Amino acid sequence: MGSVILKYPASVTTAACLILLTTLYWTSGTLWPVELPASTYTRSARAITGTALMLICTPSYLLAAMYVTQRRSLDLVEQLRPQLPEARHADEAAASIRSALKTSWLPASVAGLAAGFFNIPPIRVLAASTTPAIDISIAFGQMFLWLLVGLLFGSRVISARSFNRLGKVVQFDLFQLDRVRPLARSGLVDVLTIAGALAFSPLQALDAEFRWYNYGFALMVALPATLTLLLWPLWSIHRRMRGEKSHQLSQINDLIEETRADTSRADIPRLETLLSHRDRLLDQRTWPVSTALVSRVFLYLIIPPLAWVGAALVELLLDRMIG
Repeated sequence: MGSVILKYPASVTTAACLILLTTLYWTSGTLWPVELPASTYTRSARAITGTALMLICTPSYLLAAMYVTQRRSLDLVEQLRPQLPEARHADEAAASIRSALKTSWLPASVAGLAAGFFNIPPIRVLAASTTPAIDISIAFGQMFLWLLVGLLFGSRVISARSFNRLGKVVQFDLFQLDRVRPLARSGLVDVLTIAGALAFSPLQALDAEFRWYNYGFALMVALPATLTLLLWPLWSIHRRMRGEKSHQLSQINDLIEETRADTSRADIPRLETLLSHRDRLLDQRTWPVSTALVSRVFLYLIIPPLAWVGAALVELLLDRMIG
C-alpha cells in the first residue's frame, strides 16, 4: 500500500482524494442533508455538512503530508551528512525514510482501522439507520481518515527512529549546536503536521455548537504521538551530550583543584579562566534546540486549541445574540 500511495505526485494524489471524497459526500446527501439521522451524530444539518467537510479536507491534507514530511526528512538527512563519520550512515537513513510507508503500512493500517472503530456507530445502529447513505458515508469517512492517520504516524515513527540512530553517531560540539539542529527540526515538522490536522476539527462545529466528543479521542491520540515524534529523534544525541558535558565538567574540576593547590599568583588568571569555562559548561544545554525552535513548537501546539476555543466562543456569542 505504501508504494501505491507514493507512486504518483503529491498534487495528483491529493486532488484525486479531494474529488473522490467530495463526490461521495455530494451523492450521499451528506454535504447538504435534507433528512437528518434519527439517533447518530447530531440533529443539525450544518453539523452534518461540517463533518463532511472535515472528512474531505483532513484525509486530503494527510495524503499531502506524507509527501511533504518525507521530502523534508530527506533534506534534513542531507544537512546532517557533513557531521556524520561515514556517508553510509546518511545513505541508510535516507533509504529507511524512503521505504518507511512500505515498511510500516500493515501494522499502521491495523492500528488506524482499530482507532476508526472508536469513531463510528455500532454496526447494528448503522443497519437500522433511517438515513443509511449519510450514516454509512460518515462511518466510511471516519475509517478512511483514521487509516491515513495510522499510515502517516507509522511512516513518521520510522523516520524518527532513523534520526535517533543518526544521533548515536553524528559528530557534535557542545558549543556549536547548530550543526546538529536538523535532528530537532525533524520533530518540529511532525508537530506542525499534527497541529495542522487537528485544526480541521472545528469544521464539525459549523453549527456553532462545541461538542467535546468531536475532539477528545483525536487529542488523546495526538498528544502522545506529538511527544514521541518530537523527542525520539533527540533522545540519543541528548544522552551523548549529557555524557560529554559530565566528562568535560569532571576534567575541568580536576584542573581547578590542581590550580588551587598551587598558590602562586601566576596561576590566578588560569584559575579564573577555568572557572569561567566551567560556568559556561554548566549553562550549556544538552538538547540541540534553540529558543526560536521551542517557541515554534509552542505556537504549533496551541493552534488547534485556539481553533476549538474560537468555535466555543462563536457558539456562546450566537446564543446570546439569538437568545
